[in-house]
Formats: sequence, C-alpha cells, structure tokens
Amino acid sequence: MGRLNYSERLLKEQSGAALILVALSMFMIFSFAAMVVDVGSLYVEKSRLQKALDAAVLGGGQVLKVSRTEAKSVGISLAKENGFSVRPDEVTTGDDFIEIHKTVNKNLTFARVLGIHSAEVSAFARAELQGSLQKGKGVIPVGLDKTDYKKGALYALNDKPGQGNSGNYGYLAIDGNGANVLGTGIKYGSQKTVEVGKNVLSEPGQNWGKVEEGFEYRVEEDRKNNPKCSSYEKADKTCKRVVIVPLVDDFKNGRSEVEVLGFAAFWIDSIHKHEINGRFIEIVSGGTFGPGEDYGIHGVKLVN
Repeated sequence: MGRLNYSERLLKEQSGAALILVALSMFMIFSFAAMVVDVGSLYVEKSRLQKALDAAVLGGGQVLKVSRTEAKSVGISLAKENGFSVRPDEVTTGDDFIEIHKTVNKNLTFARVLGIHSAEVSAFARAELQGSLQKGKGVIPVGLDKTDYKKGALYALNDKPGQGNSGNYGYLAIDGNGANVLGTGIKYGSQKTVEVGKNVLSEPGQNWGKVEEGFEYRVEEDRKNNPKCSSYEKADKTCKRVVIVPLVDDFKNGRSEVEVLGFAAFWIDSIHKHEINGRFIEIVSGGTFGPGEDYGIHGVKLVN
C-alpha cells in the first residue's frame, strides 16, 4: 500500500512539473512570436521612413539652386505627403546638399506583454548636387558663346539683323533644317540628344517669325499655368520660360558644324524687336552629368 501511495505522489509531482514546463514553453513561444511580429513591423516602418526621406531630399534638391529655404520647405512637404512630419530642425541644407535626420516612435503589439510598448525607428537621407551637364535632351536649338556668365545678369540669346556671323544668328539645326523645325525646337525643346564634345549643324537665317513664336509660346504657357515662373529668382526646371542652351564654339560661314562645349540655363526675360533676352540662372535638371566646367546646371542624387 505504501508503494502505491509513493507512486501516486511521484506521478502527481511529475505531472505538476510537466505543467510548469509546458507553461514556460508556451511563454517562450509566445515571446518569440511577439518578437518576430514586432521586429517585422519595425522593419516595415524603417523602410517607409527611409523611402519618405529619400523622396524628400531628392525633391528638395531639385530646387536647391532656387534657394536653400525653398529646398527645406519642399523636403518637409514631401515627407508629409509620404506620411511623416519633419521639423525644420531635422533638415540641414548647404549650397550643394540637403539632408534629413528623423526618429519616430513605433507602437508595438505583442511585445506589450513583456512591458515593451514602443521602439524608436531612425533614418537618414542626404542628396547632393552632382557634376555638370554633359548630355541631354530638351535643349533649345540656340547656341551661345562659352563665357563667364553671371547669375541674374541679362544676355541676348540671339543676334539681331545686321549682327549675324556669316549668315548665322545663333540658331542650331539639332532636329533638322528649316524655320518650322527651328520654331518647334524652341517651343518644346529638341528631341535629339545633344552632348558636350559633339558637333551640331548651325541653322542660318534670322527666322524671326518662328523664333518669336516659339519663345512667346513658352512665356505665355507659364503666365497661364505656373505663376512662380514670373520671377527668375524662383524659376526652376519646371518653368517653360527656363531654357537650356548649348554653349558652342564660333559660328562659321553659312550652314556648318559647331562643337558643343557645355550647357547653360536662362530665364526668358523679354522678346522685343528681333531680340530675345534671358537672365542666366543656376538649376537642377535631368540628363547625364560628369566632371567638366561648371555652367550652373547640375544633377541631384542620393548619397550615403
């Protein structure tokens, strides 16, 4: 009888120990599951935050040459559009960069049973202006001298009657010959790629009617649809009246080849009496960028 009681007690003790082990195992499994689920949610939040900041600095970098204040404002706005509120003190700008540091608290779910209610998620993004424009589409078929242009200064973008060089008045035949092709290229930008170091043909003749029509179209489009473009200080690549022109070597006699030496951007200031005047500005644009002389057109990219 004594042996039976001992066996019963032993079985009860073993059963109790097993229950404790099961309970501990369940707790460990639940804790591990909680960690996996919450770590996953933190990873997703980190990815969302990083993408938002990347978009913010890239967008802000696009207007960095307009002003650093504008770049910061655009960055903050884009971050908000992507779901994150960024304070001005979390944004740093320089002449050629914009960066954002941001830390957010992410509420946890299952980890709350362990007393952990939230965790910090941090991200950093930086965009820098890169090189000078070496190759691109959308330039207008007007060639200017390579010289030391001053920001905001006024320059003639063509030659008036009597000022031409051997029949050339500063126009290029990038997309083909003729006044109609020239005018279309001024209106919408040339469709062919233009590259530093390559040659393009000149387009002789004053061609004023189509030239005037092309430039007036650009100014009028901004007047109707993009009020910020009414000032060269606030204008950027989204403005129709901001044009990118090739800088070329000297025009020769008649229709002939000229070499592309660089690119510069101008805001169309006035169209009057066979003369187009533009103000030299610095912009951020698309295209292929690399080392070379700086004429104020840059690309922007993310850096670590």
